[in-house]
Amino acid sequence: MNNKNTALITGASQRIGKEMAISLAKKGYNLVIHYNNSKEQATQLIQELKKDYNIDGATIDGDLSDKSSTQKIADFMFKNFPNWNLLINNSSIFHKSNFLDDLDAEFEKNLAIHLTSPLYLSHFFAKNVIAKKITNAQIINMLDKNIARIDTINFYYLLSKKFLAEFTKMLALELAPHIRVNGIAPGYVLPEINASENYVKKILKLIPLQKIGDTKNIVQTLEFLLENDFVNGQILSIDGGASLNHAG
Repeated sequence: MNNKNTALITGASQRIGKEMAISLAKKGYNLVIHYNNSKEQATQLIQELKKDYNIDGATIDGDLSDKSSTQKIADFMFKNFPNWNLLINNSSIFHKSNFLDDLDAEFEKNLAIHLTSPLYLSHFFAKNVIAKKITNAQIINMLDKNIARIDTINFYYLLSKKFLAEFTKMLALELAPHIRVNGIAPGYVLPEINASENYVKKILKLIPLQKIGDTKNIVQTLEFLLENDFVNGQILSIDGGASLNHAG
């Protein structure tokens, strides 16, 4: 493997993770695509990116609800990609929950995927970056524009994302000047697969810009964070203004 910029993106076989991977490949980044259940999609994606953009790359599986997977992933990166300088914590689960739901089934899994695994991966990543004096290192955490509101419909999902938002800011202070840490908080970018037309129209009325975002808007934000080396500890809401009125 060569020593070009190298990124690990968790949960990158489809949707926003996939689009970020394509953007990074276009910029010449070597890529490692993490997946849990989407082996076929991850394999196809990395094969296409290696062919189309002449980069090095690999896939790595791991259930991030089990923190031991983070050590396996980190060890793989250290062994195969010595210039690992970008970590994007993108893996997520999303479903409705309330406070009285089973703690093991809801809280523990949301916490593991949205906070514990990003924390452990960031820990391993940062120690390696500092020990090897790797330059231009960054951590980007994928959040949710709803961290700006109080909502209990998705209680444990949102709680764990709020934890990740605070972790992002604390880590940015802790790791500076060696590593920049920022967050991206998407709004309504990808409608749910089974969303009805009426539901989408209802959401649109709540968003100040009255339109749905696109994955290109997230990619543009990623590129901004990569290129602007004076941005640290920021969480950028890409939501058409929905977080301003706590809607959408």
